[in-house]
Amino acid sequence: MVSPVGGSPAGFGPAANQQAGATGDGDFAAQLAELERVSKQAQAKSIMMRRITTELSSEKKVADERVS
Repeated sequence: MVSPVGGSPAGFGPAANQQAGATGDGDFAAQLAELERVSKQAQAKSIMMRRITTELSSEKKVADERVS
């Protein structure tokens, strides 16, 4: 759903936060835990990608030396 400039989509903003009431704290904690989980996954993927990139770069250098 596209909202007008300066507006907020339905279900978000101060009105939605007031409707959440006491469950807002629990929702925030759950969102924070989910953010931490996703962040750790992204970090692990980044480390894996750096390792693969380094290995491929090393293999390319070896191949370039063989050709020269």
